[in-house]
Amino acid sequence: MPRPQDITPTYEQIMTQLLDAASGPVPVKKFSEEVISLRISHAKDPMQAVRNQLRQENGRIFIFLDAETLLPLRLAMQGVRFRLQLDRDVINTGRIRIDGCLPSYLPREFPLEKIKFLDVDGRPIDYQVTSATEKESSIFGTYDHKAWYAYLGAWLREQKVYPKAYILFTILDWQNGVFQLEHEQYAKRDIALLQQRNQLLADLFYEMLDKAAQEDLITREAVPTVYAHLPEKSGYPPDHWMVVLGKDERMRVDDWSIHYSDGKLSPLDNLARELAGESRTIATLPFSKDQGNLIYRFKAELKHQPKIWREVEIQGKQTLSDLNESLVHAFHHDFDHMGGFWRLVPRKATNRGVTRYREVELGEVNPFGEGDGADLKIAGLELSAGDRLKFVFDFGDWIEHTLILNAIEAPQAGAKYPREVARNKPKYMNCVECEKKGRQVVAKWICLKCSKGPKNEVVLCGKCVKKHEEHYVEEILY
Repeated sequence: MPRPQDITPTYEQIMTQLLDAASGPVPVKKFSEEVISLRISHAKDPMQAVRNQLRQENGRIFIFLDAETLLPLRLAMQGVRFRLQLDRDVINTGRIRIDGCLPSYLPREFPLEKIKFLDVDGRPIDYQVTSATEKESSIFGTYDHKAWYAYLGAWLREQKVYPKAYILFTILDWQNGVFQLEHEQYAKRDIALLQQRNQLLADLFYEMLDKAAQEDLITREAVPTVYAHLPEKSGYPPDHWMVVLGKDERMRVDDWSIHYSDGKLSPLDNLARELAGESRTIATLPFSKDQGNLIYRFKAELKHQPKIWREVEIQGKQTLSDLNESLVHAFHHDFDHMGGFWRLVPRKATNRGVTRYREVELGEVNPFGEGDGADLKIAGLELSAGDRLKFVFDFGDWIEHTLILNAIEAPQAGAKYPREVARNKPKYMNCVECEKKGRQVVAKWICLKCSKGPKNEVVLCGKCVKKHEEHYVEEILY
């Protein structure tokens, strides 16, 4: 049996040891070098192995203040303040349910029965934490759930707490689950300051979401990171972060992550909406008759062949169904497939200055001109010159286009919309079979089976393509 001194400590143990000794922010490079010096590694690239471990531990024992700096979680959460508003049931029963509101302010899997409450003078508060098995409902049915409650009846009576009042929480010791509690009467709250603090907290979450590599945030990483960046963290407390985000129209929260409110729903969210009989609705703006008559000029280009483009014009009072039909005509697509539209919303640029976009689904249009996006009016989409849309035709082949709104102008007298107004200058290819016979005939088809790459494409005219009837051929788009 190996002796304790012969067992190599894990990365987690070494990182925890170093972070426990830290009194402030730690440079990532220095921290990584210290980890390597304390652990024998047989990895080809020890530094890369440490970086991989850092990604796993983010939000569990530390957070990234920025790309170059770490901060231990105990320091990120130290002094964090938030508030909970009390309803009549809490006042009458003296109990507050804590399994939903406190875990995000505690170490992961912290045993709720071990939390401690102190008053503003540092004296222990008379309380009791208990659990109860309760029935809860979900889209999958009813199930038993263990709910945790803190009984604070004696302290609430001593404080003369009335409904709508607040309990202000301050984290005194994150690692050991110690909170200071303070009572604030509803009438004595600073409304303007509370709104300001809530807005600041929400803006920090949104800024972090907008900078994220993906279109969501993991709550265990985001919550401590946002509080670490909150100015005057120990000042006037905002509402609980979930209350703040629940009122912010830009974001939505589930059990594990934070998303854009208009972002793509998870399969579980879609299932819940379907079981509830809810239909997806797209918010559009009302518009005047004059706005409905304005002309929107889009340049539509194939995403993977941007040299192939068309310019189409459509009136504001016309719909995505009309735009879909116009694009199908302009690009000579088959009519028997679905089309879909997305708004491309700019996000924060990358470190290299590259603009990123997130996709907000507008809806689909089927071959009959129907679908959840078919009736959306162009003028109601709140578009401005320079805005972008994504259009996908045929979800099987996924023919993707990028639409750039070049201008919004007055209509031309006598013109009929939608209409195509410009297209790229075509670079025609000659039929390879006709060229062998000394003739120059424009190719209209490509045989994908016979082609051997971009430099050896077998392109054919309408007559010669008949010899390839049993092959897979596609019409050439110029």
